[in-house]
This record gives sequence, C-alpha cells and structure tokens, in this order.
Amino acid sequence: DLLTSKMGGSNNAFTDSDSTAYYFSLASDRWETALEIEASRMRGCLLDPTEFVSEKNVVLEELAMGEDEPWRPLYQLTESLLYQVHPYHHPVIGYREDLERLTVQGMRDYYQRHYGPNRAFLVVVGAIDTRRTAQRIRELFGPLPRCEERATPIAEPSPQGERRAILRTPHSVTRLCIGFPTCRMGERDDYALDVLAHDLGNSKNSRLYRRLVLEDELVTDVNVMNETRQDPGALFVLCELRSGASVEAVEAAIREEVAAMVRDGVAPKDLKRIRTQIRASFLFQDEAVLDLAMKLGRFEAGTPEGYRTLGTVLPTYDGLTNADLRAVAARYLDFHRATIVHAGGVPARRGKERGRKRAARKADKTPRRGKQSGRKARAKKGSR
Repeated sequence: DLLTSKMGGSNNAFTDSDSTAYYFSLASDRWETALEIEASRMRGCLLDPTEFVSEKNVVLEELAMGEDEPWRPLYQLTESLLYQVHPYHHPVIGYREDLERLTVQGMRDYYQRHYGPNRAFLVVVGAIDTRRTAQRIRELFGPLPRCEERATPIAEPSPQGERRAILRTPHSVTRLCIGFPTCRMGERDDYALDVLAHDLGNSKNSRLYRRLVLEDELVTDVNVMNETRQDPGALFVLCELRSGASVEAVEAAIREEVAAMVRDGVAPKDLKRIRTQIRASFLFQDEAVLDLAMKLGRFEAGTPEGYRTLGTVLPTYDGLTNADLRAVAARYLDFHRATIVHAGGVPARRGKERGRKRAARKADKTPRRGKQSGRKARAKKGSR
C-alpha cells in the first residue's frame, strides 16, 4: 500500500463465488512495480502471525456489518437452499465460527494449495510495450512453482421440488427473494437470461415494476439478477414490500408475470431497448483500463473459451429470437424448481385484499397480460 501510494496509484482485492482478484491502477511509466509485488504475493507471502490476527478481526467486523445489512442474510439463506451440496451453498465470506477457529497454519495451508501461476490469469492493460511486458512476466513468474490444480466441485443435483423458508429479522420491512437454478456463464442460455432479467425486473419499464410498483402498489422496489457463474448459477427476483402488503399477493403477481413471459416472450420494442442497454453497458466497460482488465479476467476465469468469448457476446445477444427467449424462460423459470424465502414480520392481510381489489378494478377496464391467461467491489457481460 505504501509503495502504491508513493507512486500515485491505487490497489485492492476482492473474492467472489469463483475467484479472488488482486488489482493495481498505476501510471504507465511505473506499473512494473505492481508486477513485482504480484510475483512475490503468488508464492512468497510471509503471512505474519501478528498481521493475521489484525486482518482476521477486520474480516470478522466485515461479516458483522453484513449481518446488519437487511438483504445479505435473505440472499444467503436463499443461496444455501438453492445449493444443497455444491460449495456455492456457503457464503463467500464464510461463517463466523470458521473464521474464529482459523489459525495461521490453516491460512498458510490454504495459500500453499491455491496460490500458483497455474491457477491464475494475469492481465495488463494500458500504454505498454507488449514485448517488454511479456518478457518481464516470464522473468518474474516463470520460475515460480505450480500449486495443486483446482478440484472439480460436486455437481448440484436438479431440485425435485419447490423449497421455502421464512427468515425472522428485526426489520420492519418485509422482503422477498425467489431463486431459480440456471446455467453457466458464457453459455447461450446465459445471454437469453440476461435479456429476460431486464424484461422482468431491471428497470421502470419492466414487467414487475409496472405490475408490482405502479399497478398493484404492493412493493416499493423490485430487482432481477441473472447471477451465472463458472458452475450453474441462478436468477434471483428480489422485492421490498410496502407496509401492509402480503407476501402471498406479491408472489401470485410474480407467478402471473413469469407465466406471461413464458407464453409471450419479450415484446419487439422492449427487446430492441434491452439490447441497446446491454450493448451500452458492455461497451462502457472498455472506457477505463482497469474496467477492461477486469472484464478480460472475468471472462477468462468464468467461461470455457476464456477471454476469446468477448468477441461473440454482442452477436449472441443480437441473434436471440423471441422463440429462443420463450424456450429459455420455460426451461429455467419453473416454480417447481424455485427457492422462495421471505424475511421480516408477518404482513397484515389487508395488503392482500388491497392488491386483489385494485387488480379487479383494473381488470374490468384493461385486462393485464397475466390475467388474460387465467433482478454485483463487488457487473456481468452486459451488466456484470
């Protein structure tokens, strides 16, 4: 940190569900110091016991702060029910009991197992001499010994039915999270799920925002996330309910809108708008050198074809037809395979009646699509 500060740059790190990333941002005439630091970090860390205690307390404090954040416990419970045997079952930051029992030797053993040049992808982006850069990388990293190869995780079996849970929290607001198991990052279905997530709940033009926020007035906020990963991920629907609104009414409305999406797909004008939004988000990641480096690293780590996948991203979005989107929606947005969790107190029933009466009044005039048939350090391809 001191070296980076003296050079006028910045550095940081993060861990997500699949990998740990270390990154520097420095002027192009002094960046090679960062390369030397990374070569040292890969196999030469001292892992001092005094520093271990200090950093362990920092992580425990971060974990405690996360427990106070209302969405994290709800998301983690949903994730733990979605994944029964795969390591995604566990939160990225770990459990308090594991952290408290962790020893210096335990950390060192982990470091020796997982930190090596064969387990890493190095990205350098900027105004550099590529030949000199490649030579310097070989000089610094070439002699480093390999570590163990990554073990193949246990595959998560397909859910045999719906899973539900209620999380009691001290918060006065009720929140709902629905998770659907999906596919791997970079698969064709992943791109279709991005489009479906946008159409379902990623803007004020989305189905769920219009239905739940504007029409039925059951929620104050709704978001849909396509969270694909190296191993099959999930699509999450998250809602924050209005005071007095019932979870049952919100879930029923979501079911209707998902059924309408499976039946109708995405309207042509909405599909055009969503493609434009995804394209813009994807290309904006090329504006800053650090963002571009992150993008390259993310695709190399997360997709079978690595960073070369970047060349096929936008053509794949453009090639998706409405029939493709309907098929993907039917394949993954199946409530018989969903995990449904809500957190907070038990809402009053009047919210359910209010939603029903308002829906009935609107149905007399203009039936909705759903009535006619009876959602990130911490972006992904377009927004990951």
